[in-house]
Amino acid sequence: MLPTRIPSFVIAALLATLSASHFTTVSGNITTDSPIENEEIRNNTSESIMNTTIKNIIIKGYTNPWIKENLELTHQTILDLSCTLTSLPDLPASVTGYWKKDGKEIPGSQTVIEKKDERFHFQNKFPITDSSHLGNYSCVFDLRPEAEARFIVTVPHTEGREKPLISYEGDAIVMVCKAHSHLPNGWTWYRLNGTERNIINATLNPEKFTTAVEKGKKASLKIMGLTQEDSGIFWCSAIYDIGSSEGRIHLKVLSYTVPLKPFLAIAVEVLILVSLILIYEHHTKKKQTITENGKDSEHTEKLTSDGSNGLRDGTARHRNV
Repeated sequence: MLPTRIPSFVIAALLATLSASHFTTVSGNITTDSPIENEEIRNNTSESIMNTTIKNIIIKGYTNPWIKENLELTHQTILDLSCTLTSLPDLPASVTGYWKKDGKEIPGSQTVIEKKDERFHFQNKFPITDSSHLGNYSCVFDLRPEAEARFIVTVPHTEGREKPLISYEGDAIVMVCKAHSHLPNGWTWYRLNGTERNIINATLNPEKFTTAVEKGKKASLKIMGLTQEDSGIFWCSAIYDIGSSEGRIHLKVLSYTVPLKPFLAIAVEVLILVSLILIYEHHTKKKQTITENGKDSEHTEKLTSDGSNGLRDGTARHRNV
């Protein structure tokens, strides 16, 4: 059987279709050197898999250092931030605005903002996927003086202990950390060793450490058989999807002789004071005795002198008679 001959126009159509499909695929993977376009592509991709968190700050007048918004995040999100500038006299038709992160201008964020309804509205989106994206975001209107507002983006705060935790050798101590607003994925305990943090693994040393978590928001570390070597800085870390938040606890382990030192010092001071009082009384009594003896001697001498004078006077009178 002879093979069927394919018409030339069919072959040409197939080649054209394959060629168009190939170039369409390549153009879909083309990237651009423009940082703004790259940012838009990344945001569009992220928005399809992440939720969006929207926050707006209204600035009335020029910059007030207290104009800020605190944002606590636990999961990946698209952060949709915006600032609205109002209540400025003689508003120009447009102003230049840009965004800063941790005090540094974000490249490619500068844009011209047109006035609308006697206000300027400035908006941008930031993907928050890990701890490197946390920090201070600021919208800046380039005026004289500048108008600025800050968004402080963090993971939820973890409460440690401000004052030192004091215990004694041989005792056991329980350290507690708390997460108030959100439920962490887990907890980790560290011991500060110089500049390094050593993870405390209670499973490997159950006779020394035990850990517990209550309702997910309260973590505890129990240390048994305390020694003075256990003194130091401990950290509890509440772990979230985009980072961790830490609480600090300072442990001081004292010897049982330490509480006695103040009493011993007081006893020594009392002993010294009593000794000084006794010495003073002895010295005063001795001086008083010497004084009294001196007065008695003077009195005796006076009596003797008076007796002698009387005897001489009597003799003189007897002779005159």
